[in-house]
Amino acid sequence: MSTDLVRATVTDGVLHLQLNRPDKKNALTRAMYTALADALDAARVDPAQRVVLFSGAGSAFSAGNDIADFAASRGRVDEVARFIGLIVDYPKPLVAAVHGAAIGLGTTMLLHCDLAWAAPSARFKTPFVDLGLVPEAGSSLLMPRAFGYVRAAQMLLLGDT
Repeated sequence: MSTDLVRATVTDGVLHLQLNRPDKKNALTRAMYTALADALDAARVDPAQRVVLFSGAGSAFSAGNDIADFAASRGRVDEVARFIGLIVDYPKPLVAAVHGAAIGLGTTMLLHCDLAWAAPSARFKTPFVDLGLVPEAGSSLLMPRAFGYVRAAQMLLLGDT
């Protein structure tokens, strides 16, 4: 299930999905969303895979969506919807190990994880206000629950880190 852009390995029941685009700070492409969703679909029905761990190669967890890749898609984002649909109600524990930048979906996907570990280098940003976009993946509901209203508003409405 491994691809050049998403490394998938299984060790001791843990499916490790590593975003592998370090030259682009692991900015997510539609192909990466497909690879992630395919791996999650397979793990969902495999009793030997009991936990999913997300991480990023290089100096960042994820810079969020690759804007150029999405601009070329002309609004077709079926891959993203499939991935988000899977993590929203995934039947096995989802864990993230975050270091460096976690921007956009790199931050909001963490709200769907059961555990998220952040290294001292971790930095979180939701750039929706900067881009003139509506927050994604249920983040406007989940962030206040996770961080409190004031901190969530700072991140979502002001774009604070």
